[in-house]
Amino acid sequence: MEVKDGRQGENHEDYSQQDIRFTMRDGVLYAYVLAPPTKDIVIKTLAKGGILDKKIANIILMGSTEKLQWNQSNEAVTIKLPKDIANQIVIGFKIELK
Repeated sequence: MEVKDGRQGENHEDYSQQDIRFTMRDGVLYAYVLAPPTKDIVIKTLAKGGILDKKIANIILMGSTEKLQWNQSNEAVTIKLPKDIANQIVIGFKIELK
């Protein structure tokens, strides 16, 4: 029997900054951008009134002390492109909820 590795059911195209994965632990939402972003990060699934039924209190770039500029609107959450992402393959955000 041969064990498969790699992306099992996923596409085999390169990831883009629109490819974001989420996880949640202890009431904190984590978002991982799977390709280094080149412009502001837009997360439509976190728009006001969307699937996230809580408001966002703060967004932190994991592994950084940089203060992020972000906005949650009716269309999306937009995070201004962080300066502190050099040489990171996957960018992680800690999203604190109210």
